[in-house]
Amino acid sequence: MKRKNMEFLEKRIEEAEKSQANQAAAAKESATDPDILTAVLQECQSPSEPSNSGRTRSRGGIGRKLIMAADEKLLQGEQLGLFTSFPVADKKSIPTLLARLPIFIPVPASKQARLLDHDLAYPFETPFGRGRRFGPPVTIEDEDVLFAMMQLSERRLIGKGTHLPIPIASDQWLRDDAGNLTVQVTIATIGQINNEIGLSRAGKNYKATLASIKRLSHVGIELEIRRKDLYLGDSWNGESIRLVDIKWRVFEEEGLVFAQFSPIMVKWLKEQATYYNWSIRRQIKSANGRALHRFLSTQGKHYIAELNYIANAIEWDGDRSRLRPRMEAVLRQLRDQLDWCDYEITGTGRTTPFVLEFWRRRT
Repeated sequence: MKRKNMEFLEKRIEEAEKSQANQAAAAKESATDPDILTAVLQECQSPSEPSNSGRTRSRGGIGRKLIMAADEKLLQGEQLGLFTSFPVADKKSIPTLLARLPIFIPVPASKQARLLDHDLAYPFETPFGRGRRFGPPVTIEDEDVLFAMMQLSERRLIGKGTHLPIPIASDQWLRDDAGNLTVQVTIATIGQINNEIGLSRAGKNYKATLASIKRLSHVGIELEIRRKDLYLGDSWNGESIRLVDIKWRVFEEEGLVFAQFSPIMVKWLKEQATYYNWSIRRQIKSANGRALHRFLSTQGKHYIAELNYIANAIEWDGDRSRLRPRMEAVLRQLRDQLDWCDYEITGTGRTTPFVLEFWRRRT
């Protein structure tokens, strides 16, 4: 009788262990759902729905709940061993190469059609490299949104490409020795992104930022650069690069954004990054001015170049016959109001070209 009882108990224990293993496998499979936000948002009440007290929730309240739920989902994935996470040490840097190339240009989207090639891609060629940008026409305003999401990023994840919150099938040439990829993630509301940029919570700003997020999710670049080993590693020439994958969900008054910066962006941020003064950028109103500040931030403390060279490098928008006074207006603000630099412009623009000599006072 005792033997039968022991056999019965052993069988029940075996069945329980199998059941637990099956449940863990199912949970792991669920956590690798490419739309990581689906389960999160199903648990969140729409901000337009009344709470139990009959009062409408505030936008800030639903935003905090959305972010907490998404953080919990990431924690669940880490606990299941899908990936490991660690905090972002320096959020004040931007990839140097990205800042030097005219991916995000000060030309309005409505005027970019004339710049596209037969594949409807935007081609560019600079001393730092040449390539093409694919996808919708993006501008300095879209770069504002991208940089704001980078500022709000809190952690990096390391794991197999198929186990990351937004699975990655490409970029395998960036795997480490264990076959893992590293990405950087941001969980934020659209309101937080607008606040980081310095925009009000007005409905038009909400709509504009949401439209920008949709554009950013479709941008890809093709690069051929001089220091391929430094910036791209062991990749093929003409490798198509995605900067960021984005998932979003919107309600009537708030939206949650999950941005996963690609392994190549993380490589640039870790190995070839430039400290960037985000507070200065937010005080520059013109798109040309923000593009100029971004470009000069990647140069040394002392830099000399012709104005036309700089204008071509950043795709300066507007009448080039008025280039000197318009560019000098930006430099004057950077010097006199923001205490960022000193400068001198020499030349006549006729017999000798206009040349900028630039000294950066602080980062």
